[in-house]
Amino acid sequence: MQTGSYRLFKYTFAIFVVLAASAISAFGANSTGGPLIVLDRGMTELLILSAMGVFGAGLFNFPWKKKSDESSIGQKREIDSKPAERQRRHDRKATETHNKESLARTASDTLANFSKSYAASEDISHLPITRINGISEPSLFEALPESDDPDLLDAIDQLSEDDEADSDAEMRMLVIRILNRFKTSNSVAALSQIALYDLSVTLRSKAVAILSEFDHESVFDTIILACADPSREVRAAGARAMAKLTFDRGDAWSRAAHSEDMLFSRQVARAAVESGIAERSFDRLAMRDEKAAYEAFALVYLLIRTGETEKIFDAIRSHNDIKTRLALLHSIKAANIAEIIPDLTKLISAEPMTSQVANKAREALLGITAAPISN
Repeated sequence: MQTGSYRLFKYTFAIFVVLAASAISAFGANSTGGPLIVLDRGMTELLILSAMGVFGAGLFNFPWKKKSDESSIGQKREIDSKPAERQRRHDRKATETHNKESLARTASDTLANFSKSYAASEDISHLPITRINGISEPSLFEALPESDDPDLLDAIDQLSEDDEADSDAEMRMLVIRILNRFKTSNSVAALSQIALYDLSVTLRSKAVAILSEFDHESVFDTIILACADPSREVRAAGARAMAKLTFDRGDAWSRAAHSEDMLFSRQVARAAVESGIAERSFDRLAMRDEKAAYEAFALVYLLIRTGETEKIFDAIRSHNDIKTRLALLHSIKAANIAEIIPDLTKLISAEPMTSQVANKAREALLGITAAPISN
C-alpha cells in the first residue's frame, strides 16, 4: 500500500515532467520556428523554474523524510522508555526481595511451630497410660456349664480315638457340628483340641470360627494360639475370631499373665508376638481410650513377665511416635518386674544422655523396686 507522501511525490513529479516538457518544447519551437505555439523567452524560463519548484517540493515530501522522522521518533521513544524499564526492573527486584523475605519468615514461623508441636508431642502426662501404676487382678467370669448330653459325650468320644486315621475328615466335621450345638465347658475343650491339634487345616479353621461365636472368656487362649498357627488359613481365622470377641480382653491378658503355669503364659505371649498382635498393640498405649490403653498395658505386662521383651525394646528405640515410645517406658516402670533391668540399662547406655527417651528410661529404672520373680 502506498502512503500519502509517496502519492504526492508521484503527482508532483508528473507535473514537473509536463511543465519541463512544455518548457523545452516551447523553447525549442522558439529557436527553430517549427511549432505553432510560440512563447517568449521569459515565459519559458518561468515554466522551467515552476517545474523545478514543484519537483523540489515533491522531493521535500518524499517518504524518506517521514521514515527519518519515524526513526528519530523511535529513538526518542527508546530513550524515553529506558527510565521506565529501569523502574520496572527496580520494582521487580523489590518484589522478589519481598517474596524471599516473606518465604524466610514463613519458614522460620513454620519451624518454630513445628518445634512447639514436637515438644508438645513428647508430653504424655494427659494420657490414661500415665494413670496406670500396675496390673490389676483379673475379674472373675462365670464358667460355662458342663453337659452330659449323650450326643455331646458321644461326639467327644469320637475325638478321643487313639488312631485318628480311623476317623476321617467327614466324621470329624460331623463331630464339630454336634459340638457347635452345645455352649458348654466340655464342648469348648473339645473344640479347642481340634483348633490346635487337628491335622486338617480346614477343621482347625472351622473350630476356631465356632469358638469365636461362643464369645466367652474361656475361648480366648485358644484363639490367641490359633493366631500363630503355621497355616495362613488358620491364622486368618484366628484374626477374624479376635475381632468378634466382645468381652474385656484386658482381663484376658491379665489372666494369662497371672497364670501359675508359666509355660502356658509363655506360649500365649509367644503367640501374641509371632502373630503380630503384640507389636500392633503398642500404639494403643498412647490412646485416649482408657480401656484400650489398659488392654495394651496388660499385654505388655505379660510380655515382660515371660521375658518376651525384644519387640518392646525395638519399639522404644525406633517407633515413629515418640508418645508410644514414652508410653512403653512408663509401662515398664508400672510393670515393676526386676528381670527387665539389664535390658533397660543397656538401652540407657546406648541412648543420648539428653534425649527424652533416655530420661524416661532412667525414670523407669529408678521406679523398679520389685525383687526378681522366682519361677
